[in-house]
Amino acid sequence: MPTPALRALIFSALVNDPEDEDERAKLQDFVKELVPSDGKAPGDEVLSRARELIAKDNLTLPTVLDPFAGGGSTIVEALRLGLPAVSSDLNPVAALITRVLGELLPPMASAASVSYGLGDEVLGLRESFKSTAGPYSGFSRDLQHYGQVVQLAVEENLGQLYPMPPQGRLVAYLWARTVPCPNPACSLTVPLYGSEWLSKQPGREATLEPLVEGDHVRFVVHRGANKSSRATKTTGRARFECPSCRTVFGEKQLRAAGGAGELGLQLMAVCVDDASQGRIFLAPDEIPASEVEATLPIDLDEIEFGSNTKNFSTGLYGLTRQIDVYTPRQLATLTAFADEIANLPKLIEADGGSPEQVRAITSMLGLCIGKLAQSNSALVRWRLRAGPSKAEPAFGTQAVPMLWDFAETDPFGHSVGSWTAQVDSVIEVVAALSAEAAPGSVVQCDARVAGDLVPEGSALIVTDPPYFGQINYADLSDYFYLWIRRALRFVHRDLFGTRSTPKKAELVANPARHGGDKNVARKYFIDGFTEVFSSLRKAGRPDLPIVVAYAHKSEEETVDGIVSSGWESLLQAVQNAGLQIVRTWPVEATSGTRMIGQGANALSTYVILICRPRPASQRTIDRQEFLEELTHALPPAIEELKASNILPVDLPQASIGPGMQIFSSYAQVLEPTGEPMRIGTALDLIRQELNTIIRQDAGAYDANTNWCIDWYQQFGWKAGAFGDADNMANGHTANLAQLDKLGVISSGGGKVRLIRPEDLAAAQAISGATLPPAWAVTLHLAYLAEHKGYTEAARFQNMIATLADAFQLGSVRDLAHQLYRDADNSKRTEDAGLFNGLVAAWSTIAETADRLTEEDRDPSRRGQLF
Repeated sequence: MPTPALRALIFSALVNDPEDEDERAKLQDFVKELVPSDGKAPGDEVLSRARELIAKDNLTLPTVLDPFAGGGSTIVEALRLGLPAVSSDLNPVAALITRVLGELLPPMASAASVSYGLGDEVLGLRESFKSTAGPYSGFSRDLQHYGQVVQLAVEENLGQLYPMPPQGRLVAYLWARTVPCPNPACSLTVPLYGSEWLSKQPGREATLEPLVEGDHVRFVVHRGANKSSRATKTTGRARFECPSCRTVFGEKQLRAAGGAGELGLQLMAVCVDDASQGRIFLAPDEIPASEVEATLPIDLDEIEFGSNTKNFSTGLYGLTRQIDVYTPRQLATLTAFADEIANLPKLIEADGGSPEQVRAITSMLGLCIGKLAQSNSALVRWRLRAGPSKAEPAFGTQAVPMLWDFAETDPFGHSVGSWTAQVDSVIEVVAALSAEAAPGSVVQCDARVAGDLVPEGSALIVTDPPYFGQINYADLSDYFYLWIRRALRFVHRDLFGTRSTPKKAELVANPARHGGDKNVARKYFIDGFTEVFSSLRKAGRPDLPIVVAYAHKSEEETVDGIVSSGWESLLQAVQNAGLQIVRTWPVEATSGTRMIGQGANALSTYVILICRPRPASQRTIDRQEFLEELTHALPPAIEELKASNILPVDLPQASIGPGMQIFSSYAQVLEPTGEPMRIGTALDLIRQELNTIIRQDAGAYDANTNWCIDWYQQFGWKAGAFGDADNMANGHTANLAQLDKLGVISSGGGKVRLIRPEDLAAAQAISGATLPPAWAVTLHLAYLAEHKGYTEAARFQNMIATLADAFQLGSVRDLAHQLYRDADNSKRTEDAGLFNGLVAAWSTIAETADRLTEEDRDPSRRGQLF
């Protein structure tokens, strides 16, 4: 969860509703001040006022308890609001991050620099950090100083492994894995890579050309495109072609070669920053080779990758251990950095640092070794873009994929992947922390007993628990644990006593840990969370809610026509623990630029569940009563969600909240058989009601739009028979000739098809005297927002608003929601993204429209629609 959202949630959970409209409005305005639109922390005045309001309604401040610490957001914001905070996590990496943020750093806000005056000129400490302003300036300076001490020590021993090209500063080595050609008659060692392009930056394009020379390939680098060049990778997930004999091979041969240990590495090119030419690329024979070979460490922990090959695919090719996804040079370098960090405590102590400073400085630099590993392994992609190409750190998705070509960055440089970049990035985090917070408490423990960390009935529970079985948290964390443990095992003995992260007690529904049985994994999840919520219920203060953030696609899995997902499992645990859901809130919380969000309809919203103990007086109802209440209460709740600009991709998940709010307000909902209704059944009924509500919006559309909707559901952008189109038009009283004239459809040769949004943009102008179909307005507005920008979309919106009072722009947003659902159900991902994007941009377009000049609003322009 992002920290601003948690700040608002914690504050709102502790301040009473004034029960007066004017006072409530003032309080809501204050919450906006508490969460600045730029994402930064509020000013001291606002925070001081927030603490006063919390204290006014709480004679004794509660302890904020989070049993799933994750990245530490909860404890950071609790401390910022002046509240005592306790956090825990079974995962030692998560516990360490939270401990650093919430326990070790607060005392550093007022600490003087340990390193000031200790040979800075010799170390080359940057002048800007000597005068860094702010309460954490001394600590930030120490991070820079001791970070450079570490780098200088490693560079002195291993710098020769990364010889500097005479042409400029080293950025990255670009590698390809190799495999012997599977054709017995061919002796070539085939480099495996996906693109011949090294750079697509305009004016600085660069490509690779493989030249077959005997039993190997030599690479030549060309400035600009090289038409004769092509990659060995062909279409398909992992299909390659031998550049010599043209044999095509794929998964079967690659897995066999990997299992036999036949995968190798070949350098394809080197990226260099030239002072005069900018970013350039050199062939391997154009740079000096290292005169020494990396000595592989013999004492690295051999942690195995997770057995889930969907998320950890390297094992399919013989790379089964964490250390298998590094080059020998990377292993030697990362080991050296970790060992130098492990030596820091004695040095800092000798320089006069207190035990608290020793622990905080060393821990922060220990986290940097994990970040360094993220940018220095064979999981680092080379990203082509409009600007300079760059290395993309591992974990763009929550998985360890098999990469056939990758970038090896320079840890001693100043670009992505360098040690300096990692230290700089954590200093930015320090600057964002509260300087007035008292330290919290962070421990490693199972969430099932986290309630025992505070006195019974004393806490405000705010947590963001694991999402069923979607993310293999512990297995993924081993990637970082390997290096952080080596650096910090003597600083945090309680966190790093095991060779890898604990997995048996992890509360996720991972079938691999239960003999592959999904049902057993699901039961383990429900039983575990029932224990968690029961423990939290006892720890929670009776007058305060339990705040749970959750994100999970509601329709992930269907069994016998009934939704059975992570939502069902979590809600079952909430119910089993004697809790009910009294309110839900959707919170937009995820960046659309993350890899999983690019070209995919990935969830971007959390649902916040506000839970309280179930009263003993709850009554029992039957299925029909539940349906009647759902039919009555869900439509206004959905309208409220849509008015708040909830994205179509998130609406099914967000609608679970108000639906389950109804379900959990009763002791039981009985089926006609007398059996209690399953939560999975309730979720399916909520989904059906949501679809009904969305379909009912069609009554507000014009006849031509209703025809377009039905035709799109059946044919998409493909052509259909004119007879079918005519019959459907008669049913809707739609006018096909008018749709053809407006450029909404194309007809001829007995066929009819809908015009795509990008082609619709060039259609003939709609007459100012004709009210356009909502379909055309929605498609054109979505196209403009996606391809022409919000200003053009806003101008178009204002033109539409002048056409006639009868046209309601709200129907466009409703239609975008419906078309998203239709596109998503039909697996038309590109269309779904277009309509989802329109709703996401709705507020911005409206705000832009309001700012347009009177000239833009001139009714005389009403004919200039397309």
